[in-house]
Amino acid sequence: MKSVSAWLVLVALFLLLSACQQTADRAASLRYEPDSRYPFGRPNPEAPPQLAQFAFMIGHNDCREERLNNDSGEWDSSERTWDAYYYMNGFAIRDGGRSGVNSNGNIRIYDSATAQWRVSYFSMPNYSSAEWSGGLEGDRLVLRRPQQAPGTEIDGFSRLTFLNISATGFDWTGEWVSADGSVEFLFWRVSCRKRS
Repeated sequence: MKSVSAWLVLVALFLLLSACQQTADRAASLRYEPDSRYPFGRPNPEAPPQLAQFAFMIGHNDCREERLNNDSGEWDSSERTWDAYYYMNGFAIRDGGRSGVNSNGNIRIYDSATAQWRVSYFSMPNYSSAEWSGGLEGDRLVLRRPQQAPGTEIDGFSRLTFLNISATGFDWTGEWVSADGSVEFLFWRVSCRKRS
């Protein structure tokens, strides 16, 4: 009976050590994710160096957004938050904002094969999603996606431009641009200041 008890204790000890090792292995494999020491995560040193181009977003940001009201032609403004974290073990950036009941989220990944950013966008409570691509153009980050002009069949694209990037904040604009670039229609302006 004593040998069975000793054997059960050894098996239990082996299982406990195995579970501890698996937990340690998992923690080591996710060491760049947000945690108590690094609440916004960290960039993985093996990630493409271009990951640093969107590092200005990392942290909590308080923003003021303005959207063009198509009916009145006036700008409607509101406050919003915009928070960003390193994601996918430091190979990507996950960011999102909230304004009233509306929330938006993005996953930003630099695609080394195409030398472009790929940004997947999601919005709730009225679900929508899209994907933008682009990169650094001078001192601005510019993302585009094909889009017809609202309510028409005129081809063009949606363009998001991040500008005035500094350690204390950033701005971005949303525009619709005709395919030949002759028409640019600004519909969204956002200005964010770093909180932490």
